[in-house]
Amino acid sequence: MFLKSNKNTPKIETVIGSETELEGNVHTKQSLRVDGKVKGEVKAISVIIGEFGIVTGDVTATNVTVAGKVKGNITARESIELLPKAQILGDIRTTKLVISDGACFEGNCQMIKADGQVIELNPQNAEGKNHNNNGHQQHQKAVANANH
Repeated sequence: MFLKSNKNTPKIETVIGSETELEGNVHTKQSLRVDGKVKGEVKAISVIIGEFGIVTGDVTATNVTVAGKVKGNITARESIELLPKAQILGDIRTTKLVISDGACFEGNCQMIKADGQVIELNPQNAEGKNHNNNGHQQHQKAVANANH
C-alpha cells in the first residue's frame, strides 16, 4: 500500500494494530508496521508507520516509510520516505530521502554515504526553492540521494 512493489520490499512480519498502545522498546530482525501507538525505541529491518500510527521514540532500520507521526530521531541505512500526511519532529539520518508534498518535518537532516560518512553540502547550492515565471515559489517532491 505505501511502498512500491519490488523484490527488495520485505514482507511485513509484525503489525502493531490501530487499537494497540505499546510502551517499551520494540526490536525485531524482520519488518514492522505501526498503525497504533508506540512509546519507546523501534528497531527493525524495515519500518512502516501507517497514517494513524504514532511513535514517540527513536526509529532505526534499513528502510523507513512514514505516513503517520514520529516524535524522535529516524536513522535508516538505505532510505527514508515521508508520505503526504507524515509528521516528523526529530532528526533524520539516511543515504536516500524522499519527502512528498504535504509532509511535515521539523528537525535536522544528515545525508550519509553508504559507508557512513556524512555528505557535506555547499550552502549556495542547497536552497531547494524553485520559482516559476511569475515569481511564486513552487514546492516539489524532494529527493536526496547520497549514492551520487
